[in-house]
Amino acid sequence: MRGRDISHSAENDVERSVIVDNSTKGTQPFGAFERMLAFRYIRAKREHGGLALISIVSTVGVTLAVFALITIMSIMNGFRLELLSKVVGFEPHVYVNAVEMPTAEADELARKISLQKGVVNVAPVIEEMVLADAGGRKEGVSVKALRPHDLEALDLVVDHLVEGDLSQFGIEGAKSDTIVIGEGLARTLGVVVGSRLKLLSPNGPQTVMGQVPRSKVYTVNAIYNVGNEKYDRYTVIMPIEHARLFFSMGDSYQYLGVRLEDPDKAADFVMNLRKDGVTNRYARDWKSLNAQLVGALVVERNVMRLIMMIVVMITALNIITGVLMLVKNKARDIAILRTIGATRGGVVRIFLMSGSILGGVGVGVGLVFGVLFVLNIAPIQHGVEFVCGCEVFPKSVYQLNSIPAKLQWSEVAIVTGWAFLMTVLTTLIPSMWASRLDPVEALRNQ
Repeated sequence: MRGRDISHSAENDVERSVIVDNSTKGTQPFGAFERMLAFRYIRAKREHGGLALISIVSTVGVTLAVFALITIMSIMNGFRLELLSKVVGFEPHVYVNAVEMPTAEADELARKISLQKGVVNVAPVIEEMVLADAGGRKEGVSVKALRPHDLEALDLVVDHLVEGDLSQFGIEGAKSDTIVIGEGLARTLGVVVGSRLKLLSPNGPQTVMGQVPRSKVYTVNAIYNVGNEKYDRYTVIMPIEHARLFFSMGDSYQYLGVRLEDPDKAADFVMNLRKDGVTNRYARDWKSLNAQLVGALVVERNVMRLIMMIVVMITALNIITGVLMLVKNKARDIAILRTIGATRGGVVRIFLMSGSILGGVGVGVGLVFGVLFVLNIAPIQHGVEFVCGCEVFPKSVYQLNSIPAKLQWSEVAIVTGWAFLMTVLTTLIPSMWASRLDPVEALRNQ
């Protein structure tokens, strides 16, 4: 019964080929006749020699591979951009050494740097390590001393204040005892706005017994949360005039922090400072100071892309099996087409289109699912956490509040292009095998 169905299908194919063109030799590459047969074979039921179940499974595999690759690469891009945005949003883009430089000279140098193209702000900075103590709870933190108007220029901090304000920060100059801390540190020490926090510095005054620690109690003026554990838990912001006294800095700063319109041009800006003779002081850009972080993120993204592309290639190889099964089921049809004049190239193109359609469907569905998943990843994360009652993305581990995802259409184009190319190349192998079938042997075995 099945042989009759296959024979009937082959006769219909031949009949249609005659209707479309009396000689397949004149058929244009990927023309109407070849497309008709390719789509006919795709739509044919399994009992009529159509696609096997393995072909459907292969298509689903391509769909899942494309979906996973788009999702993972978007999360990696989002993770990189989110983490680096916290760094460039909180830290200066260029550091110019100002140690042992009198205030008047440092201010003049800051004025010259501020006149350079692309400079947004130049702020003197003092940084020291201290021990924070509140009610017996202690935490080692870094003090970042800034002028009040320089702190207000940090949009990342101003836009992420969770409690208090900056109106009272540093208004008393050197006598000011107000500080600004991150939410992570406030939670660790159990303090709120208005609480008293003791800071202990090892760089105290010199005595006959040597250098003794210096401590002072400060009032928490505001609390921020920028979404990075390093700044939210281990950084305290202090007025710079008071920091000079507390750390015995005298009439100098530690460095000048330069913020640029385009942080990616920081390295070129450092070179231009020396080239244009603005300063001969030691200067570094934020990328060189965070080289391990930046390099690790780049390597991680490239390795992940390579791994996922290999997974897509392996998944696409499964299409070979499906097309081989289709070629085997249509051996009689191929023999008849060859006897009436079909070229080997025509047979290759028919089965190449059949496999490419399978791959194209898998790539297209995976593309849609991947894009939708990335665009709605936050609600999906919250839904999963609500259902399972667990934390999917621990903030303490990844130093971020939620799963970051950044959809880059150039990355999506590379992913879909690679996946479709792999399906086409893997389909080419069984298509070439189909074109080499001997019509006499094929008909004899039916």
